[in-house]
Amino acid sequence: MSEISLVSIDLAKRVFQVEAVDAAGKRLWERRVTREELVKLIGGLAPTVIAMEACASAHHWGRLFAAMGHEIRLLPPPAVARLVDRRKKNDRNDTRAIRKAASDEDVRPVPLKDAESQAEQFEHRVREQWIHHRTATINQLRAMLAEFGIVLPRGAGVLLKRRAGLLAEPRLAGMARLRRLLEAQFDLLERLDEMVAEADRRLRALARTAPTPRRLTSIPGVGPVISTAMAAAVPDAGAFANGRAFAASLGLVPSQHSSGQTVRLGPITKRGSRYLRTNLVHGARSLLARIKRSKTQPTDGLLVWAKGLLARMHWNNAVVALANKLARIVWALMANGGLYRPRPA
Repeated sequence: MSEISLVSIDLAKRVFQVEAVDAAGKRLWERRVTREELVKLIGGLAPTVIAMEACASAHHWGRLFAAMGHEIRLLPPPAVARLVDRRKKNDRNDTRAIRKAASDEDVRPVPLKDAESQAEQFEHRVREQWIHHRTATINQLRAMLAEFGIVLPRGAGVLLKRRAGLLAEPRLAGMARLRRLLEAQFDLLERLDEMVAEADRRLRALARTAPTPRRLTSIPGVGPVISTAMAAAVPDAGAFANGRAFAASLGLVPSQHSSGQTVRLGPITKRGSRYLRTNLVHGARSLLARIKRSKTQPTDGLLVWAKGLLARMHWNNAVVALANKLARIVWALMANGGLYRPRPA
């Protein structure tokens, strides 16, 4: 019997589809197994390549199979989805799409994360969820009050500062039911605000103590959120050939619609991690605003270059260009070590 070269697994909660192929891509066998059977099956194989889609539980299985001596290849979901005929979607076809994506040299695998890196990533994901809940609560409170003619100025802290006055507002007198709902929403908003503040404190502490985030915060425009998120999401910067490839993986490069000698560049691709891309854009926007407000001429080459962007392109284009530059600098520090050092213009 031919030697197994690749095993592709369609992950699920209870029942998994598994397929094995040889070096020529010929299918040797395929099986449908339970969780317990999957561990025994993979544990009984000689070391080989295990390919899985990078979805929920993929890193758990990857760490487990890596400990058995196998090489793990986690594949980005879009690379697998494009190979599945949506009219014939089933577990067998999903497994075959995973096998095809694993054999495509143009598909960059997702780095396998250790348990600590995943815990750090969840710190960011949970914080982001709390922020979304807080924003939704603020918007609902404003809408409820607006229905009774109470319109407030902008600002996240306005509601909490005016809580007592709003609950005592004469226009809400005699409406006990509404008052109970408002009090409940104010309590929720206060709790969410405390939770987000506590998460921010933990990230700041991590940025001060962890080696990689501490180095990344030396970059202008990169704070605790970006530095800790990058360290958690990219355990091995060496997986990217250079900073250009890293920026492209975050979707911070123009899309292309080119043919022959005609080159057409469009909006950025927005591929990869939306969270990392969004925070890099926020960091770039904050840095550009600070440069624009400053009355002194910058001396650091990065800041001089960023200021020059404002003179020749639209604000939003300048923000994205600077975010791309920050991503490249982040990669350089993660891949090569050291701190960011300002350079003369």
